[in-house]
Amino acid sequence: MSDGIVFDKTVKMIEDRLSLNSINQKLISGNLANINTPGYTAKGVSFENALRESLEEQVLHMVRTSGEHLAPDDPLKAMQTPEVVERGPVDLDTEMVNLLKNSIEYQHMVGMLNKKFTMLKEAITEGGV
Repeated sequence: MSDGIVFDKTVKMIEDRLSLNSINQKLISGNLANINTPGYTAKGVSFENALRESLEEQVLHMVRTSGEHLAPDDPLKAMQTPEVVERGPVDLDTEMVNLLKNSIEYQHMVGMLNKKFTMLKEAITEGGV
């Protein structure tokens, strides 16, 4: 087992997505808590839209121009520390939609993780009880 990983890449990717959902939950909660604070601007995770667009279009060709840049073939490492950016004034409707979306994504990821562990348990017990 290389890199000390007990489970496969799927479990790691689900873990990373759950961590991102946790960060989103904190940001959305902070936005909602400060909805009436003068001068407060909503915060969000910046890389999610760029990543989604690049995956949908599949036209992004990354080039490593500096030794300090992340390797283009390591998206998991890039997802570990998302950049938090300001998005403008807090809008209640937008934040509630973001909260619902984040909650649904979190529940879906937990469901996928449960299915993965159920499959592993079944494989370990070789289908027996």
